[in-house]
Amino acid sequence: MRNTLICLIAASGLLTACTTHDTAEALRLPYLPVTALVAADGVSFMATQKTVEDHVIGWVSGQDCSLLRASHGGDYCVSKAQPPKVLLTSYCYKTLAKTTCYDHKIESDEGSYLGARQDLVAVSGLR
Repeated sequence: MRNTLICLIAASGLLTACTTHDTAEALRLPYLPVTALVAADGVSFMATQKTVEDHVIGWVSGQDCSLLRASHGGDYCVSKAQPPKVLLTSYCYKTLAKTTCYDHKIESDEGSYLGARQDLVAVSGLR
């Protein structure tokens, strides 16, 4: 995935070479085309936390792609399908220094029982 990100950055750098002042004059634009792309990226990023390129690549690949997620150490593209979740019940007991939770009730320790907690946990997050 890291190589894909490097290739995307290199390709976008090469595309900026095509947006010279001569191109703007030939198309009779009052601005450089790269200026429009940067402005569109800025608006898109403020609204959705994704660049225009993230949206296009995500649309083509059918995945959720984000340069921001990749810059924080995650994958650039992830599947849009939500992983299945299961309901887990934890039984919590007060110990000397903290609260400790178990996946089953401890009958011999009813005096320090605080209560049960239920969480929806992704199946991939189970040990």
